[in-house]
Amino acid sequence: MSKKNITCILAGLLLSGVAQATTAYVSDIQFVAIREGQNNNTRAVERGIKSGTPLEVLEQENGYTKVKTPSGNEGWIADYFLSDDAVTRDQVISLQSKLSALSESKQKVNSELQDSKKEITDLNNKVTSLESDKTQLIKQIQQNKALAEKAQSIVSQNNDVSYQLESLKKQLATAEQAADQQQSTTQQKWFAIGAGTLLGGLIIGLLIPLSRKKKSSTSSWS
Repeated sequence: MSKKNITCILAGLLLSGVAQATTAYVSDIQFVAIREGQNNNTRAVERGIKSGTPLEVLEQENGYTKVKTPSGNEGWIADYFLSDDAVTRDQVISLQSKLSALSESKQKVNSELQDSKKEITDLNNKVTSLESDKTQLIKQIQQNKALAEKAQSIVSQNNDVSYQLESLKKQLATAEQAADQQQSTTQQKWFAIGAGTLLGGLIIGLLIPLSRKKKSSTSSWS
């Protein structure tokens, strides 16, 4: 075997290895078939392969590519039926599907956003209401505190008044006792004065007759 033939074989093996590592896609045609040979007149191995179907590349020559379908069938297909990338129509369908999913996701997110905004508004209203209630409670507490202080002051004043009243009661009792004593003493004095007056009257009543008799006796002696 010549050196040139060995080189060709090695090149073919390398190309075969490279072809096996690649993937081709059926181009933007509705349906194609793979055949046993490199001719459209040969028997079809598999028909109805849709555009966008990925095919495993096994070998390429003379404008044909030997491929393996997803179902495992091997055959030849013309290169103009193949594309290195996913076909435009399939890409559009895929993008439309993704866009539809994104649109639905966006609508869902917008709905959740509106619900969140409503919840935030409700929470803000509750916070405002709670702040108002807090202000009212603080005001009520201050009023209650002022009333408690006033009540305490009144209690203190009542205690002072009660103490003063007790003191006045004691002073009144002392004054009444002194008045009773004074009245008793006064009565005793008046009684003594009356008794003395009466006694003096009796003495005078006794002395007057005696004085008259004495005068009479003196006149008769003369």
